[in-house]
Amino acid sequence: MIMQSNNEFIKPKLQLSNGYAVNFTYLARILNAVCQDKRERIPQSDLATTIGIAERHVKHLCGIAHALGLIERVTYKPTPLGQLVQVQDPFFDDPGTLWFLHYKISSNPYNLVWNRLVTAILPIYKNITREQARSAFDDLRQTLTGHSSQAHVLQELNTVLDAYTNQQFARIAYLQMQDNIYMLNIGESIPSLVLGACIACFRQHHRAGDTAITIDDLLTAKNGPGTILQLPENHLRTLLEQIKMHPDISIESRADLDQIRINEATQDYLWMEGYYANRQ
Repeated sequence: MIMQSNNEFIKPKLQLSNGYAVNFTYLARILNAVCQDKRERIPQSDLATTIGIAERHVKHLCGIAHALGLIERVTYKPTPLGQLVQVQDPFFDDPGTLWFLHYKISSNPYNLVWNRLVTAILPIYKNITREQARSAFDDLRQTLTGHSSQAHVLQELNTVLDAYTNQQFARIAYLQMQDNIYMLNIGESIPSLVLGACIACFRQHHRAGDTAITIDDLLTAKNGPGTILQLPENHLRTLLEQIKMHPDISIESRADLDQIRINEATQDYLWMEGYYANRQ
């Protein structure tokens, strides 16, 4: 079981996509539809009619949109991040948007396959085949039926790998495929304010209550920005240097201190708001 920020324990979800691709064209239509709809709860059937796809397909696309932090669970109302993206990057063309959404969906242990692949498998293997990735989930056989631990894991794994090689996430070049081998890249193109958004998200969901976060923690924590964005230490420090004058962050690197403090009242989407306001 994992604990959400509201102290609610929930069971990690094996199948987030149920085999449906992370199609950002459909996600853009869903986001636009829910941002236009002012009801407190938006029926799946209405979204299916508006977008022109099956209701079952809408259900799982909404699950993906929720995992990306764009809409609320159950009600399907847009989150503040979803409203911001719909205005500033409605077609998910901006690499900064994609990097942050990559962090949001990958850093949540609820998204079992996505989270484990990005935080525990790819950082170790660097280069991996589909079968090697699937075998890294063999321990799930202890708690799931043979069919669930093999067919369902493989289906979800295929969706995640496809998201980074054939869907819009391919634009950030986090993962590339050559000769049936998936190769992990270093995150060199991450905007500094997007890193700030990722740090704010990490603090809120994984270090709630901490007054400071060490640089080592940012670099090496399982669900931290360093691991998920594949940031080498020198690049992380360069990006932090670029945002050190931001009013919501302070860097303490003196004597035995090597840490940052970030304003807990400034939510991650507000960092993204600053990113959109300052992009060239």
